[in-house]
Amino acid sequence: MTITYIKMMDMTTGWAEGQVGTEEASRILRTTDGGGTWRDVSPLIREDFRGSFFLDAQLAWVWDRSGDPARRTQDGGQSWTSVEDLGRSHDIWFNDSQHGWKLEATVWGLSFVQFDIESFATTQDGGQTWQETNPPPGRGSAFMAFPDAQMAWAIRAGFAKTIERVPNLGVPFHVQTTFDGGGTWTSRTMPLPDGTYALERAYEGSYLADVGNCAFISPVYSSIAIWKLALTCEDQSWMYTTANQGKTWIISPMPAGLEADIQFIDPTIGWLAIRDPLSHSQGHLYQTTNGGQSWTLLKRTGWTGVQLDFLDAQIGWAVACSGAWYCYQDDAIHALVRTTDGGQTWQILQPQIGP
Repeated sequence: MTITYIKMMDMTTGWAEGQVGTEEASRILRTTDGGGTWRDVSPLIREDFRGSFFLDAQLAWVWDRSGDPARRTQDGGQSWTSVEDLGRSHDIWFNDSQHGWKLEATVWGLSFVQFDIESFATTQDGGQTWQETNPPPGRGSAFMAFPDAQMAWAIRAGFAKTIERVPNLGVPFHVQTTFDGGGTWTSRTMPLPDGTYALERAYEGSYLADVGNCAFISPVYSSIAIWKLALTCEDQSWMYTTANQGKTWIISPMPAGLEADIQFIDPTIGWLAIRDPLSHSQGHLYQTTNGGQSWTLLKRTGWTGVQLDFLDAQIGWAVACSGAWYCYQDDAIHALVRTTDGGQTWQILQPQIGP
Protein backbone atom coordinates (compact mmCIF):
# COMPACT_ATOMS: atom_id res chain seq x y z
CA MET A 1 0.00 0.00 0.00
CA THR A 2 1.03 3.62 -0.56
CA ILE A 3 0.21 6.53 1.75
CA THR A 4 -0.06 9.86 -0.07
CA TYR A 5 -1.52 12.07 2.70
CA ILE A 6 -1.62 11.66 6.48
CA LYS A 7 -3.42 13.46 9.31
CA MET A 8 -2.74 12.13 12.81
CA MET A 9 -5.06 13.13 15.66
CA ASP A 10 -2.99 11.76 18.55
CA MET A 11 -0.11 9.36 19.12
CA THR A 12 -2.08 6.35 17.84
CA THR A 13 -5.14 7.44 15.85
CA GLY A 14 -5.12 9.09 12.46
CA TRP A 15 -6.42 9.21 8.90
CA ALA A 16 -4.76 8.89 5.51
CA GLU A 17 -5.38 8.85 1.80
CA GLY A 18 -3.58 6.24 -0.26
CA GLN A 19 -3.66 3.35 -2.68
CA VAL A 20 -4.22 -0.25 -1.62
CA GLY A 21 -2.75 -3.12 -3.59
CA THR A 22 -2.72 -2.56 -7.34
CA GLU A 23 -5.69 -0.18 -7.31
CA GLU A 24 -4.91 3.33 -8.52
CA ALA A 25 -8.00 4.89 -6.95
CA SER A 26 -7.49 6.73 -3.67
CA ARG A 27 -8.83 5.12 -0.50
CA ILE A 28 -9.66 6.56 2.92
CA LEU A 29 -7.59 4.80 5.57
CA ARG A 30 -7.52 4.87 9.38
CA THR A 31 -4.90 3.76 11.90
CA THR A 32 -5.11 3.13 15.64
CA ASP A 33 -1.48 2.10 16.20
CA GLY A 34 0.48 5.15 15.05
CA GLY A 35 0.64 4.29 11.36
CA GLY A 36 1.86 0.69 11.32
CA THR A 37 -1.44 -0.88 10.27
CA TRP A 38 -4.42 0.67 8.53
CA ARG A 39 -8.06 -0.19 7.81
CA ASP A 40 -9.73 0.77 4.55
CA VAL A 41 -12.78 2.72 5.74
CA SER A 42 -13.69 4.27 2.38
CA PRO A 43 -17.36 4.99 1.67
CA LEU A 44 -18.92 3.70 -1.52
CA ILE A 45 -18.56 6.36 -4.22
CA ARG A 46 -18.73 6.32 -8.01
CA GLU A 47 -15.43 8.04 -8.78
CA ASP A 48 -12.05 8.77 -7.22
CA PHE A 49 -12.01 11.06 -4.19
CA ARG A 50 -11.71 14.74 -4.98
CA GLY A 51 -11.14 15.90 -1.41
CA SER A 52 -11.37 15.11 2.26
CA PHE A 53 -11.43 16.88 5.60
CA PHE A 54 -10.52 15.15 8.86
CA LEU A 55 -11.69 17.05 11.95
CA ASP A 56 -10.86 14.61 14.75
CA ALA A 57 -10.55 10.89 15.44
CA GLN A 58 -14.24 10.29 14.66
CA LEU A 59 -15.43 13.03 12.28
CA ALA A 60 -14.49 13.22 8.59
CA TRP A 61 -15.98 14.35 5.27
CA VAL A 62 -15.07 13.09 1.78
CA TRP A 63 -16.36 13.97 -1.68
CA ASP A 64 -15.71 12.70 -5.19
CA ARG A 65 -15.50 14.05 -8.73
CA SER A 66 -18.96 12.97 -9.87
CA GLY A 67 -20.95 15.67 -8.07
CA ASP A 68 -22.75 13.05 -5.97
CA PRO A 69 -23.57 13.93 -2.36
CA ALA A 70 -20.56 13.99 -0.07
CA ARG A 71 -20.16 11.46 2.74
CA ARG A 72 -19.67 12.13 6.44
CA THR A 73 -18.65 9.73 9.21
CA GLN A 74 -19.10 10.37 12.92
CA ASP A 75 -17.71 7.04 14.12
CA GLY A 76 -14.23 6.83 12.63
CA GLY A 77 -15.31 5.45 9.27
CA GLN A 78 -17.43 2.55 10.47
CA SER A 79 -20.46 4.12 8.78
CA TRP A 80 -21.02 6.99 6.35
CA THR A 81 -24.06 9.14 5.61
CA SER A 82 -24.79 11.47 2.70
CA VAL A 83 -24.57 15.21 3.17
CA GLU A 84 -25.41 18.11 0.86
CA ASP A 85 -23.70 18.08 -2.55
CA LEU A 86 -20.35 19.85 -2.19
CA GLY A 87 -20.06 20.39 -5.95
CA ARG A 88 -16.60 20.70 -7.46
CA SER A 89 -15.24 22.14 -4.25
CA HIS A 90 -11.83 23.73 -4.22
CA ASP A 91 -11.59 24.08 -0.45
CA ILE A 92 -13.58 22.76 2.53
CA TRP A 93 -12.95 23.56 6.18
CA PHE A 94 -14.85 22.68 9.36
CA ASN A 95 -14.22 24.54 12.62
CA ASP A 96 -16.24 21.98 14.62
CA SER A 97 -18.84 19.30 14.02
CA GLN A 98 -21.44 21.83 12.82
CA HIS A 99 -19.75 24.97 11.45
CA GLY A 100 -17.84 24.98 8.19
CA TRP A 101 -16.89 26.80 4.99
CA LYS A 102 -16.98 25.81 1.32
CA LEU A 103 -15.29 27.41 -1.69
CA GLU A 104 -15.91 26.32 -5.28
CA ALA A 105 -13.70 27.73 -8.01
CA THR A 106 -12.66 27.23 -11.61
CA VAL A 107 -9.16 27.73 -12.99
CA TRP A 108 -9.04 28.68 -16.67
CA GLY A 109 -6.98 30.51 -19.27
CA LEU A 110 -3.92 29.92 -21.44
CA SER A 111 -1.74 33.02 -21.61
CA PHE A 112 -3.01 34.10 -18.19
CA VAL A 113 -4.35 31.64 -15.63
CA GLN A 114 -7.50 33.02 -13.97
CA PHE A 115 -9.25 31.81 -10.83
CA ASP A 116 -13.00 32.37 -10.68
CA ILE A 117 -14.87 31.78 -7.40
CA GLU A 118 -18.22 30.28 -8.32
CA SER A 119 -19.57 29.65 -4.84
CA PHE A 120 -18.66 30.62 -1.28
CA ALA A 121 -20.89 29.25 1.46
CA THR A 122 -21.12 28.38 5.15
CA THR A 123 -22.88 25.61 7.05
CA GLN A 124 -24.23 25.43 10.60
CA ASP A 125 -25.38 21.81 10.51
CA GLY A 126 -22.31 19.78 9.61
CA GLY A 127 -22.70 20.19 5.85
CA GLN A 128 -26.33 19.10 5.53
CA THR A 129 -27.24 22.53 4.14
CA TRP A 130 -25.15 25.45 2.91
CA GLN A 131 -25.91 29.17 2.83
CA GLU A 132 -24.29 31.27 0.11
CA THR A 133 -22.35 34.29 1.32
CA ASN A 134 -20.01 36.85 -0.25
CA PRO A 135 -16.68 35.49 -1.52
CA PRO A 136 -13.44 37.37 -0.88
CA PRO A 137 -13.32 40.23 -3.39
CA GLY A 138 -10.79 40.74 -6.14
CA ARG A 139 -9.24 38.45 -8.71
CA GLY A 140 -6.61 35.78 -8.65
CA SER A 141 -6.14 32.65 -6.59
CA ALA A 142 -7.53 32.61 -3.06
CA PHE A 143 -5.24 31.08 -0.42
CA MET A 144 -7.64 30.84 2.51
CA ALA A 145 -7.71 30.22 6.26
CA PHE A 146 -10.66 29.93 8.67
CA PRO A 147 -9.72 30.67 12.32
CA ASP A 148 -13.33 30.34 13.56
CA ALA A 149 -16.92 30.07 12.34
CA GLN A 150 -17.15 33.80 11.56
CA MET A 151 -13.57 34.80 10.72
CA ALA A 152 -11.79 33.98 7.46
CA TRP A 153 -8.85 35.48 5.63
CA ALA A 154 -7.59 35.06 2.10
CA ILE A 155 -4.53 36.03 0.11
CA ARG A 156 -5.56 37.03 -3.40
CA ALA A 157 -2.81 36.92 -6.01
CA GLY A 158 -2.96 36.72 -9.79
CA PHE A 159 -0.79 34.40 -11.86
CA ALA A 160 0.20 34.33 -15.52
CA LYS A 161 1.19 31.25 -17.46
CA THR A 162 4.20 29.63 -15.81
CA ILE A 163 7.37 29.75 -17.90
CA GLU A 164 10.57 28.39 -16.41
CA ARG A 165 12.67 31.11 -14.75
CA VAL A 166 10.12 33.81 -15.62
CA PRO A 167 8.29 35.42 -12.67
CA ASN A 168 4.61 34.52 -12.65
CA LEU A 169 3.26 36.07 -9.43
CA GLY A 170 1.29 39.22 -10.12
CA VAL A 171 1.64 42.20 -7.80
CA PRO A 172 0.21 43.87 -5.86
CA PHE A 173 -1.33 41.05 -3.81
CA HIS A 174 -3.94 41.55 -1.11
CA VAL A 175 -5.17 40.12 2.17
CA GLN A 176 -8.97 39.96 2.48
CA THR A 177 -10.59 39.52 5.90
CA THR A 178 -14.15 38.86 7.09
CA PHE A 179 -15.38 38.79 10.69
CA ASP A 180 -19.06 38.09 9.92
CA GLY A 181 -19.03 34.87 7.93
CA GLY A 182 -18.48 36.53 4.56
CA GLY A 183 -21.08 39.26 4.94
CA THR A 184 -18.45 41.99 4.59
CA TRP A 185 -14.75 41.95 3.74
CA THR A 186 -11.82 44.28 4.45
CA SER A 187 -9.11 44.45 1.79
CA ARG A 188 -5.50 45.51 2.39
CA THR A 189 -2.52 45.61 0.05
CA MET A 190 0.33 43.50 1.37
CA PRO A 191 3.87 44.87 1.47
CA LEU A 192 6.62 43.45 -0.71
CA PRO A 193 9.74 42.08 0.97
CA ASP A 194 12.64 44.50 1.37
CA GLY A 195 14.86 44.62 -1.69
CA THR A 196 12.22 43.35 -4.10
CA TYR A 197 10.35 45.31 -6.71
CA ALA A 198 7.58 44.96 -9.28
CA LEU A 199 8.41 44.79 -12.97
CA GLU A 200 5.92 45.95 -15.59
CA ARG A 201 5.85 43.92 -18.81
CA ALA A 202 3.86 44.65 -21.90
CA TYR A 203 0.72 42.50 -22.15
CA GLU A 204 1.62 40.71 -18.90
CA GLY A 205 1.10 43.25 -16.10
CA SER A 206 3.29 43.71 -13.01
CA TYR A 207 5.33 40.88 -11.50
CA LEU A 208 7.66 40.30 -8.60
CA ALA A 209 11.04 40.65 -10.31
CA ASP A 210 14.37 38.79 -10.17
CA VAL A 211 13.29 35.98 -7.81
CA GLY A 212 12.07 33.32 -10.25
CA ASN A 213 8.65 31.68 -10.17
CA CYS A 214 6.76 32.22 -6.92
CA ALA A 215 3.81 30.82 -4.99
CA PHE A 216 2.09 31.32 -1.66
CA ILE A 217 1.77 28.71 1.07
CA SER A 218 -1.11 29.97 3.15
CA PRO A 219 -1.72 29.50 5.92
CA VAL A 220 1.28 27.95 7.60
CA TYR A 221 -0.31 28.95 10.93
CA SER A 222 -3.66 30.54 11.70
CA SER A 223 -5.32 31.39 15.00
CA ILE A 224 -7.59 34.21 16.11
CA ALA A 225 -4.57 36.31 17.08
CA ILE A 226 -1.67 35.30 14.79
CA TRP A 227 -1.53 34.50 11.09
CA LYS A 228 1.45 33.18 9.16
CA LEU A 229 2.02 32.56 5.47
CA ALA A 230 5.02 31.93 3.23
CA LEU A 231 5.95 33.53 -0.07
CA THR A 232 8.19 30.92 -1.70
CA CYS A 233 10.22 31.65 -4.82
CA GLU A 234 12.96 29.87 -6.72
CA ASP A 235 15.70 32.27 -5.64
CA GLN A 236 14.38 33.86 -2.42
CA SER A 237 11.57 33.11 0.05
CA TRP A 238 9.96 34.91 3.00
CA MET A 239 7.82 34.24 6.07
CA TYR A 240 5.00 36.74 6.71
CA THR A 241 3.55 37.10 10.23
CA THR A 242 0.77 39.40 11.45
CA ALA A 243 -0.70 39.81 14.93
CA ASN A 244 -3.32 42.41 13.96
CA GLN A 245 -5.40 40.77 11.19
CA GLY A 246 -3.15 41.93 8.36
CA LYS A 247 -2.79 45.60 9.24
CA THR A 248 0.99 45.22 9.55
CA TRP A 249 3.35 42.35 8.74
CA ILE A 250 6.73 41.10 9.94
CA ILE A 251 8.59 39.74 6.90
CA SER A 252 11.57 37.44 7.50
CA PRO A 253 13.82 35.74 4.92
CA MET A 254 13.67 31.96 4.81
CA PRO A 255 15.44 29.23 2.78
CA ALA A 256 14.60 29.58 -0.91
CA GLY A 257 12.73 27.09 -3.01
CA LEU A 258 9.40 26.84 -4.75
CA GLU A 259 8.39 23.28 -3.82
CA ALA A 260 7.97 23.32 -0.06
CA ASP A 261 5.80 22.18 2.82
CA ILE A 262 5.66 24.12 6.10
CA GLN A 263 3.96 23.33 9.39
CA PHE A 264 3.80 25.30 12.64
CA ILE A 265 2.44 23.66 15.80
CA ASP A 266 2.30 27.03 17.60
CA PRO A 267 3.39 30.61 16.76
CA THR A 268 7.08 29.85 17.36
CA ILE A 269 7.91 26.22 16.46
CA GLY A 270 7.73 25.09 12.85
CA TRP A 271 9.37 22.96 10.16
CA LEU A 272 10.15 23.54 6.50
CA ALA A 273 10.71 20.70 4.01
CA ILE A 274 12.00 21.93 0.68
CA ARG A 275 13.49 20.58 -2.53
CA ASP A 276 17.10 21.68 -2.94
CA PRO A 277 16.98 24.41 -5.64
CA LEU A 278 20.49 23.40 -6.82
CA SER A 279 20.01 19.62 -6.75
CA HIS A 280 16.47 18.57 -7.67
CA SER A 281 17.00 15.01 -6.44
CA GLN A 282 17.69 16.19 -2.89
CA GLY A 283 15.70 17.84 -0.13
CA HIS A 284 16.35 19.84 3.02
CA LEU A 285 14.52 19.82 6.34
CA TYR A 286 14.71 22.96 8.50
CA GLN A 287 13.29 23.95 11.88
CA THR A 288 12.52 27.31 13.46
CA THR A 289 11.94 28.00 17.16
CA ASN A 290 11.40 31.76 16.84
CA GLY A 291 8.42 31.99 14.53
CA GLY A 292 10.39 31.91 11.27
CA GLN A 293 12.85 34.71 12.01
CA SER A 294 15.66 32.16 11.52
CA TRP A 295 15.89 28.53 10.40
CA THR A 296 18.24 25.69 11.35
CA LEU A 297 19.05 22.90 8.90
CA LEU A 298 18.17 19.60 10.60
CA LYS A 299 19.14 17.24 7.80
CA ARG A 300 19.66 16.75 4.09
CA THR A 301 17.53 14.00 2.58
CA GLY A 302 16.80 12.21 -0.66
CA TRP A 303 13.18 13.32 -0.39
CA THR A 304 12.00 15.65 -3.15
CA GLY A 305 8.41 15.98 -1.93
CA VAL A 306 7.21 15.97 1.69
CA GLN A 307 3.92 16.41 3.55
CA LEU A 308 4.59 17.13 7.23
CA ASP A 309 2.29 16.21 10.13
CA PHE A 310 3.65 17.10 13.59
CA LEU A 311 1.65 16.64 16.80
CA ASP A 312 4.05 18.52 19.07
CA ALA A 313 7.68 19.65 19.26
CA GLN A 314 8.98 16.06 19.20
CA ILE A 315 6.45 13.70 17.57
CA GLY A 316 5.69 13.88 13.88
CA TRP A 317 5.02 11.93 10.71
CA ALA A 318 5.74 12.70 7.08
CA VAL A 319 4.76 11.33 3.70
CA ALA A 320 7.88 11.59 1.57
CA CYS A 321 8.56 10.79 -2.06
CA SER A 322 11.65 10.46 -4.24
CA GLY A 323 12.69 9.20 -7.63
CA ALA A 324 10.45 11.49 -9.68
CA TRP A 325 10.01 15.18 -10.38
CA TYR A 326 6.48 15.17 -8.93
CA CYS A 327 5.09 12.85 -6.27
CA TYR A 328 2.00 11.95 -8.31
CA GLN A 329 4.07 10.43 -11.13
CA ASP A 330 3.94 6.66 -11.54
CA ASP A 331 7.68 6.21 -10.94
CA ALA A 332 7.65 8.12 -7.64
CA ILE A 333 8.73 6.12 -4.60
CA HIS A 334 6.65 6.89 -1.49
CA ALA A 335 7.57 6.41 2.16
CA LEU A 336 5.78 6.94 5.46
CA VAL A 337 8.21 8.06 8.16
CA ARG A 338 8.01 9.02 11.85
CA THR A 339 10.17 11.09 14.18
CA THR A 340 10.29 11.24 17.98
CA ASP A 341 13.05 13.85 18.30
CA GLY A 342 11.66 16.85 16.44
CA GLY A 343 12.82 15.76 12.99
CA GLN A 344 16.50 15.06 13.63
CA THR A 345 16.07 11.33 12.95
CA TRP A 346 13.30 9.41 11.19
CA GLN A 347 12.05 5.84 11.23
CA ILE A 348 10.65 4.36 8.02
CA LEU A 349 7.29 2.68 8.66
CA GLN A 350 5.99 -0.23 6.62
CA PRO A 351 2.25 0.43 6.55
CA GLN A 352 0.06 -2.63 6.09
CA ILE A 353 -3.65 -3.24 5.75
CA GLY A 354 -4.84 -4.83 8.98
CA PRO A 355 -8.12 -6.16 10.37
